[in-house]
Amino acid sequence: MRTFLSLLAVASTLICSDMARGQSPESLRESIRKSVAAAGLGTSLACTVVQCSDGGVIFDANGALPFKPASNLKVFTSGAALRRFGPDFKFRTSLLLDRSSRRLTLLGDGDPAFGDPKVLERMSFTDASGAAVPGITAARILDWWVDAVVRSGQKSIAELVIDARVFDVECYNPTWPTDQRSRPYCAEVWGFNFHANMMLLGARAGDAGRVVIDKLEPNYAWTISRETAQVGAAKSKSTFVVTRDATSNALTVSGRLPARTSTVVDLSVHNTPSLFAELFVRALRDRGIEVATTRIASPSDPTPTGESLGVIETPISVVLERTNTDSANLYAECLLKRLGAASVNQGVSVGPNWIAGSWSNGTAALRDAVQGAIGPSAQGFVIADGCGLSHSNRITSAGNAAWLRALASDSTLAPPFLQSLALAGKTGTVKDRFSRLDGNPVHVRCKTGYINGVSTLSGIVEAPDGRKIAFSVLGNNLEKVGTDRARKAQESVVYHVVDWLNATSKAAPMTHQSPN
Repeated sequence: MRTFLSLLAVASTLICSDMARGQSPESLRESIRKSVAAAGLGTSLACTVVQCSDGGVIFDANGALPFKPASNLKVFTSGAALRRFGPDFKFRTSLLLDRSSRRLTLLGDGDPAFGDPKVLERMSFTDASGAAVPGITAARILDWWVDAVVRSGQKSIAELVIDARVFDVECYNPTWPTDQRSRPYCAEVWGFNFHANMMLLGARAGDAGRVVIDKLEPNYAWTISRETAQVGAAKSKSTFVVTRDATSNALTVSGRLPARTSTVVDLSVHNTPSLFAELFVRALRDRGIEVATTRIASPSDPTPTGESLGVIETPISVVLERTNTDSANLYAECLLKRLGAASVNQGVSVGPNWIAGSWSNGTAALRDAVQGAIGPSAQGFVIADGCGLSHSNRITSAGNAAWLRALASDSTLAPPFLQSLALAGKTGTVKDRFSRLDGNPVHVRCKTGYINGVSTLSGIVEAPDGRKIAFSVLGNNLEKVGTDRARKAQESVVYHVVDWLNATSKAAPMTHQSPN
């Protein structure tokens, strides 16, 4: 009997060793290798997977080659801003009244969320009866500012000044596509932003063969130049078109709408500070407050002073979430320019000595932040903007994974940063991907990226026991073959990591005691 029990103990030890080998990092490495090879993309696909605990490389293929990141660049911009400003930072937009000069100044802080309908719809306000009302419109935000001026008792304003000097006036990155300036993802970047620097235009098929514009948010009605727009037959395809010149807000509405149909068009606007100045002054005049002139602050203007009529604050957590979960380009660029402004201004307020945030000092600050955090892993990086829209950007999958590991390993920064990323299968740009993860205890926080010929995915896989694995899968030169193979490789890599974390978390160490 003793001999049998001893042999049984040895057999159990061998079985446990085989289980450990099946769940070892080597087994995960081999699974990932097969998935990457199956994509058949060669050097057009890079993949790096590392353990966050010690930086150990589980897998790497083409990890040192430079790739276009597309929106994967946002994890660098958002992470660098979080490191620089901290999780308690807030953007502040202020309204100041100088009674002696009768000057009203709206001071921007580069906040991309000011009046953004996607943010406002998640908020609520308390009405006069004390009831909570869900959803806030951009028009209500404007009304609040007007109400503040009315409450001040000031009956006339000599000049309304929009001070957007926190950023420079190069509103459109020179490496972005010039033929897409009116697209939502190409919104201009200003030190004062409103309504995500977009206009929502609604139209319906009216009588007598004309298209009727029945919705404008914000109400920039004075910008529209109408051309004749005929209504097509009931079954005809809509060719309704709204266009604007690259450097103006003269909109042209043309085309057709099938009878009894309607549509909504989103497009970016030009020079938001000037547009908002006109919108604000019209609203003030409607309330009986005279405004003599409006202007945009010049670089030589003194630092604005006066009585504060109101401040709207936006926590950085809101901006990070819109940047990463929703992949909002405007938000990433505001973080980049704000990062640049912080790097070149020490104890200086916006005024004649202020150096405006720009793509030049913003990208320099971002490069410095990345280099300082991951050192040699940043070799080969080229940074042209903050959102990844530019085809000039270059990162490496090894550097991407190292950056994510650095953030995920920081006890202060990890919670807000990981929360800002999309949850695979649940939110943002990966809401409709990774269906197999539904109900899985392992969570995947990640960021997608797509521009022409590029498909990327990077993120953090976290087990319930706190173990984290960083990954980056970058696909380039996909114009001819399409993005499907790269996307399948990305998902396969993630599933292998998830399965491995699940398997290893269930494997408890086994001990054996020899019988006497």
